[in-house]
Amino acid sequence: MLQFDRNKAAALARETQHSFMSFDAAYLQALQLATSVLEAKNGSNLPESDGQRLMQTVHDSAGKLLAGRAGMVEATALLRRFQARSNQAETDFGCPGNGPWRLVAEDGGSEKTKLAIAS
Repeated sequence: MLQFDRNKAAALARETQHSFMSFDAAYLQALQLATSVLEAKNGSNLPESDGQRLMQTVHDSAGKLLAGRAGMVEATALLRRFQARSNQAETDFGCPGNGPWRLVAEDGGSEKTKLAIAS
């Protein structure tokens, strides 16, 4: 059985939750940037090829944020599996409801679950 200090595990849970909030805030900012790019581009006489390149770059950047957040979902699933095999298995660290990390943790991250999360 894994042995985790309750206070350290609680701190880890808080930091994990804060990481999700940070990813979400960064993604929201990226979407707002995309909107600003479109608004600034319109009527600017920027060649369409340059506008396309700029929009694609901003879009790709936002996608990388989502990919990073998906990595956090997987890391959280691992943490929940570790918790389930530990002295803290019954401890509620405040993970919200049946969020996507619970689904992944319960079935080991099957492709079916990953697709359900993505949709």
